[in-house]
Amino acid sequence: MNLIVDQGNTRVKCGVFDGDDQLVFLERTAKRSASVLVESVIGRFDITRAILSHTSTPSKSLLALLEAIPYFIHFDHSTAIPVINDYETPATLGKDRLAGAVRAYALFPEENVLVIDMGTCITMNLVHAKGRFKGGNISPGISMRLHAMNAFTDGLPLVPIDVPSTLYGMNTIQALQNGAVKGAFWEIETFIKESEAELGKICVVLTGGDAIYFENWTKYKIFAAPNLVLEGLNEILNYNAEKV
Repeated sequence: MNLIVDQGNTRVKCGVFDGDDQLVFLERTAKRSASVLVESVIGRFDITRAILSHTSTPSKSLLALLEAIPYFIHFDHSTAIPVINDYETPATLGKDRLAGAVRAYALFPEENVLVIDMGTCITMNLVHAKGRFKGGNISPGISMRLHAMNAFTDGLPLVPIDVPSTLYGMNTIQALQNGAVKGAFWEIETFIKESEAELGKICVVLTGGDAIYFENWTKYKIFAAPNLVLEGLNEILNYNAEKV
């Protein structure tokens, strides 16, 4: 079985895929508890392969657990992947962006694929039909937009994420929600429209914690993939293991 560990700045996702590439286990925990979770998973499943992706430095105890697994990949910009990476600065490219692109292209091979990840930041990345990662855009996520308007002004409140039914906010709460939430939606839809104008037919793959809001609002045909990054890391792990 394959163990996938995706460590962010504060949280860690841990997934296990079986021999048929089915996700059979998924759990999230605080970064400080990563070693405890991984040790528990290793004791529960017959793990023969593992991959670690991270945006913050992993603990020595976590690395020791993973390095003891028969086949282990510490994912970085030098790791082989099943698409061609045309990004000009591959060492600075977020591993989650690349893993999501790998999985999206596996889902829609030989098609232009736009990957939209609505998390802390909103990333929109393109994989060309010829299997080339062509980069993308990064903008503030919905929660970040709402927090920024509260933090950088004296009078604007921090409001929850919601999608008002009116085009114009009829009070300050609705105005903030329309500006942050629908503003993000319109930004994404414009990017989809411009990508289609340049490339023609394009498949749109949506993931991330805030994806549900856009999925329920947009009229665009999209493919929702909540575990896209974990699945992409599993693709990368299998791709490298099969070359050994």
